[in-house]
Amino acid sequence: MVENNAIRTVNEEERRQSRRRKFRELKLGSLLAILLVVCFVLLPIYIMLITSLTSSVESNNAAFSWWPKLGLTVKSYITAFTRKTAGNNLLVSLWNTLKIYIPSCIVGVYVSAMAAFAYAKTEFVLKKPMFSILMFSLTLPNTVGVIASFLLFDKLGWINTVLPLMVPRMMGSIGIIFFLRQFYTGIPDDLMSAARMDGLGNFGIFVKIMLPVSKPALIAQLVLDFIGGYNQYLEPLLYLQDASQYTLQISLAFFAEAYVQDWPLRMAGCVIAMTPLLLLYLFAQKHLLSSMAVTSGLKG
Repeated sequence: MVENNAIRTVNEEERRQSRRRKFRELKLGSLLAILLVVCFVLLPIYIMLITSLTSSVESNNAAFSWWPKLGLTVKSYITAFTRKTAGNNLLVSLWNTLKIYIPSCIVGVYVSAMAAFAYAKTEFVLKKPMFSILMFSLTLPNTVGVIASFLLFDKLGWINTVLPLMVPRMMGSIGIIFFLRQFYTGIPDDLMSAARMDGLGNFGIFVKIMLPVSKPALIAQLVLDFIGGYNQYLEPLLYLQDASQYTLQISLAFFAEAYVQDWPLRMAGCVIAMTPLLLLYLFAQKHLLSSMAVTSGLKG
């Protein structure tokens, strides 16, 4: 009996050690996988940054150097900030981008939230068919309506103005409506019933209850919508014909010349364009993670 107990104890200890080894191996494998992913993501950023700090002469060498042999230089950044691209300064283009997309994204997310609340918590005629049509339109490429939109805005006299870039975005986004509808559907109806007993109507419930509850989701959608507008190239290229109204992405495109490839200047422009988005992500990171953790309903 004593020997059996001893053997059983040894076997249990061996199993525990085996489990520990497997756990350590799994943990090590996970860390290596994460490290590879991080390197894969950061490597292009490092190449972009180091190229922007390289002299123009060295950047045109056939062999790539991981560190500039002639030393670091910020000449490309000075040129990027002082050079007038197609009659426009890069900082002016950045300001044009911000003044177009910040207000339009804020209004658009608010309108989308109202529509999502209506589809999630109210009843009206043709509610399901209308929502089905919206979901079907998600499958259509964005370029399908480019020609029709251009003709419409031309008839309205909006070409060479910021209105074609701002007004449609202020009307809301189908993707945002879909996401927020799922969020609002998970909110208990008892909360709305209690609010109606206090005398609130649908709009009052939306403003005083739904908006505060969905703050993380709203901020996340606002950030994502702004990023989409910030990186937009085709629409500003079509509608903005005056160089003084060019957005950042159009101005960056003029950094590429036909016969001379100034890679440090182009990479410096990319770093400058990427910096506001990185800062935005750092400030909104908490809300982005919260919205991912709570994709529907209230957090317990």
